[in-house]
Amino acid sequence: MKRRSKHKMAFCALLASVATSVWAAADRSVLPIRPEPFDGRIADNIVDSRPTTSRPVTAPKGAPNVLMFMSDDTGFAMSSTFGGPVPTPNFDRLAAMGQRYNRFHTTGICSPSRAALLTGRNPHNAGVGYLSDLPFGYPGYGARILPETTTIAQVLRLNGYSTAMFGKHHNTPPVDRSEAGPFDTWPTGIGFDYFFGFVAGDTDQFLPSLFRGTNRVDEGESKGRMLDKRLADDMIRWLHSQRANAPDKPFLIYWAPGSTHSPHQAPPEYIARFKGKFDSGWDKLREEILRRQIAGGIVPRGTKLTPRPEGIPAWASLSPEAKAFAARTMEVAAGQLAYQDEQFGRVFSELQRIGQLDNTLFSVILGDNGASGEAGPHGAVNELREMGSEGEREAFTHSIVDKLGGPETYPNYPVGWAWAMNTPLRWTKQYGSMLGGIRNGMIMSWPGHGARTGGICSQFGHLNDIAPTVLEATGLPAPRMVYGYEQKPMDGQSMMSSLKACDSTKPRTQYFEIGGKVGLYKDGWFLSGDDGRKPWEMVPPTGPRPPIQWTLYNLERDFAQSTDLSAKEPARLQAMKTLWRQEAERNNVFPLAHSAGRGRATMGMIAGSGRKHFDFWGKGVTIPMNSEPRLLGRSFMVNVDLDLAKRDASGAVLALGSYFGGWSLYLDRGRPAFIWARSTDPAEILSVVSDKALPQGNSKLRMRFITQGPGKPAEVILSADGLEFARLSLPRNTLVPAGGGETLDVGGDLGVPVTTYRTTNGAIEGDIRHVSIDFD
Repeated sequence: MKRRSKHKMAFCALLASVATSVWAAADRSVLPIRPEPFDGRIADNIVDSRPTTSRPVTAPKGAPNVLMFMSDDTGFAMSSTFGGPVPTPNFDRLAAMGQRYNRFHTTGICSPSRAALLTGRNPHNAGVGYLSDLPFGYPGYGARILPETTTIAQVLRLNGYSTAMFGKHHNTPPVDRSEAGPFDTWPTGIGFDYFFGFVAGDTDQFLPSLFRGTNRVDEGESKGRMLDKRLADDMIRWLHSQRANAPDKPFLIYWAPGSTHSPHQAPPEYIARFKGKFDSGWDKLREEILRRQIAGGIVPRGTKLTPRPEGIPAWASLSPEAKAFAARTMEVAAGQLAYQDEQFGRVFSELQRIGQLDNTLFSVILGDNGASGEAGPHGAVNELREMGSEGEREAFTHSIVDKLGGPETYPNYPVGWAWAMNTPLRWTKQYGSMLGGIRNGMIMSWPGHGARTGGICSQFGHLNDIAPTVLEATGLPAPRMVYGYEQKPMDGQSMMSSLKACDSTKPRTQYFEIGGKVGLYKDGWFLSGDDGRKPWEMVPPTGPRPPIQWTLYNLERDFAQSTDLSAKEPARLQAMKTLWRQEAERNNVFPLAHSAGRGRATMGMIAGSGRKHFDFWGKGVTIPMNSEPRLLGRSFMVNVDLDLAKRDASGAVLALGSYFGGWSLYLDRGRPAFIWARSTDPAEILSVVSDKALPQGNSKLRMRFITQGPGKPAEVILSADGLEFARLSLPRNTLVPAGGGETLDVGGDLGVPVTTYRTTNGAIEGDIRHVSIDFD
């Protein structure tokens, strides 16, 4: 037995050696790699035959595991790793093993940053110049990663890697997010073998709308765990399974937790850690952060704080109630980042325990853009509600302070905190023209491959550099052809050499553009072109064709972009403007759209393709909320064929959104009912319940929604079998269905519900045979 076992091991080793040599010589520039021809022998009988020696594609010998991590809306100065007020000991632990980068750049907003990270191309060049929720119909704004800009996940998968993604995927348009597909823009369609996460800009941390692969995850799976913990738990489970089944196969993990994007939600004990820590306000906090940053070498000595922009109030000007509310919002955000860091630490420790830490290349990017100022000067209990034309009632927001961060709130902090979290830089998320929108901290580590562990590197870096860096580390070429598509060259440059020798003088040109705000980096100089729109405004004060205000900065001497040199350097200013236009034309940046995504999103919820009639054949139908039919701001009729299991049946008939923003047609013990929830503010929740019940068995329920146009009042009339049951007047006919990933559901209410039902998930007690919706 022992001799036979030795022969078998020797034979397996021989096959492995042959396979390694075969794949080492393979042409990896065309993917998938062409299979080797059959090299065995086929005879009539298997005993006279010889099988092929070819084996599946394997990664290059010694290729490392790769873990790419990118948090959300985390400003340059939020974590302790970059001098911030939130202790992040696990990010600090990784930084001590590797190197921090203090001149690393993102794009200024979610989807373009993710496209640049995954493809190694500039976002417009990859077809994702703005949010994937909002395809514009131009080459740079198709909202889908182009097949000619294949992701690093696809390249590694086709070269013998296991690939998995956990968390936020914001690169699939709403029309592609249903069970009907197509699924080519989902994580499993762009190179990930496995996906567990959400397909939207954000999701509730307590009741997230999650998918495994392309299948909706049962909401009972959470077992009381918040989203960040669920992602880490599933990642550790996947790692165990991957190592058990393919121990010789390297892996790529892309981890995008989605926090600290709103909603800022966290376990109460984590929020409690920061009680009173922010009572001194954002003005003083920026001064404290800058002192830490200078002392820690994170920013150069002599760096100046940029002045507080117009529109951000001084902390001293706030009322005591406003200060208490604002301080609590920051405590919540800090608690969420501390919780995120702890989950990162769990995965980090598990990689160490299973012996994979030393063979893993880490790229940890703290934020896909600057901290978010989208809740405006006051902050918000419900950020999506705050995106409307008028703010929340202060009496309500101040009354709910103690509940902030819990399941009844969808909060975001005031813009003053976002500004502080970007210390010492200008402005916030959405600014492609200001460093506060596009500069984020990054940590890179590959044990044994760095000469300056624990150091800080000031070499320019960009999200599009990560994919080329991974290719160099794995020994793989950038493919010229993938699945028959000729590939565009990568725009980024490998940063591997910076682990050995950081070169802050390395030549580099990089454009920026988000929502009409533009920038250009050129060898230490930065051109800013700003349109004047603030991040909580829909359009610039001067309208959709605003003049651009051009300024110029020498970032080699002015880390924070504090001193405008445009008047002193007119020739350089003009040359930079010319170069920006050349880069913009080369990367499909035009046409510019000087407006906030939420304004277009709100109008998109009203406008449609012109289709007037929709049929849903049975309960269990679920439709992405940004897809048709768009049941806001327009008159329509809903007809439902019901078959109730009992006379006092309960459950949702048709529900859109959540209690943070949504409406539901439902049954309460057989009685037709309707609720309209603009937010969780009781003053903005309107409902009616009929005093008559429907019979057991078959009935025809009708809902008539009547209005005179977007933003106008509306009336809802409920009737059945020719009899009116109830009616409700609404002061306005539009709201923002909240939050990300919420849906229009038939026969239930998935995700965060619109109201409290008498059945689990609002499941209807009976059957819905048919629903028709007709617009006037």
